[in-house]
Amino acid sequence: MEYEELKRLMGAQKGEMTAAERMKAYNAGEEVDYTPYTLQAPDPAMADIFGFTTAQFARDFEVKSEVIRRRKEEFGLDSFNVGLGLKTIGGALGSKLRAPEHGIDYVEEHVLKDYADFDRLEVTDPYKNPVLSPILESAKRLKDRFPDVSMTTSVAGPMSTAIAVRPVEMVLKDTRKNPEMLHKLLDLTVECSLRWFEAFHREFGPVGTSFSDPVTCMDVISKKQFDEYSLPYIKKLIDGTEQIMGSRPGAHICGKTSPIWGDLADAGLFSFSIDNCEDLEAAKHAVGSRMRIAGNVPPVDVMKEGTIDDVIASCRECLLKCADSPAGFILNTGCQLPIGTPKSNVEAFIYAARKYGRGARIGTMPKGITEG
Repeated sequence: MEYEELKRLMGAQKGEMTAAERMKAYNAGEEVDYTPYTLQAPDPAMADIFGFTTAQFARDFEVKSEVIRRRKEEFGLDSFNVGLGLKTIGGALGSKLRAPEHGIDYVEEHVLKDYADFDRLEVTDPYKNPVLSPILESAKRLKDRFPDVSMTTSVAGPMSTAIAVRPVEMVLKDTRKNPEMLHKLLDLTVECSLRWFEAFHREFGPVGTSFSDPVTCMDVISKKQFDEYSLPYIKKLIDGTEQIMGSRPGAHICGKTSPIWGDLADAGLFSFSIDNCEDLEAAKHAVGSRMRIAGNVPPVDVMKEGTIDDVIASCRECLLKCADSPAGFILNTGCQLPIGTPKSNVEAFIYAARKYGRGARIGTMPKGITEG
């Protein structure tokens, strides 16, 4: 399909609901105009599409506002997230972060290379911490500017936060050599995350929450390590979030996760975003009755490097596999939307969600699939 044809076909599509209205009706078991959709961590890619660098988006309130406004107007993404990245709490605890002008931030120097320094670390206060307080203030300003747009927040998962505080090779060695201190570090990471959610609730009331924990995947740690070091703290994060917000969070974990799907459902996770290396239909049959599933259009091979037709076909395949999942389904990318994704492919994703997801209802295949 050529881009001109895509634009013509999209012009004939009419969204009848806002994202908030759609999700509320979908959660209530009502039929909605089309399957709820989102794009995983889209802000860096969106900034790029609209001609800004990631550094401009991060530091310039007007740029951030412009990206939120345009992605709502041009893509129908009428919600935004003001949360903490994978490294943010590490930076708040004292690790030195480096953010390139256009790219993803990284840890330049970890604060905790020796556990002799552990007692110097304190649970972060989002109102006083110099890394966290500007983010909270930005959330207030954005909510004032976009009062009718849904706002969510997020944190990194326990293991992924831990490696922003202490080098990953040391953390993995700790699972064998120093389990007592690693448990203390993981407990600290959860307390910092929950303190962020408490501050957000105090300012904005109950909002949707999520966490990302790429280090928890089976490509990095073993199932035994997950059971001992990751799962208890994920459970604590889920329970604490529900106590604060009144609802359970969603999560995304990159890589291979099928061995832990049941554990995540048992832990009470509300929804799980699955990497494109895993099969949505297998997830539906395994845990689809116990937690919502989201996914999993390949972000690089399809969204960034594929054609319009590739994107449309992949979206349709995801819906065919999982749109009738009993606890619900969200069409999403399999991981973060990459910088450099063409605008036309984002539009193709939305076109496919509206075309094939038409007439969606939780637990049933949408009319866009069954009726063509």
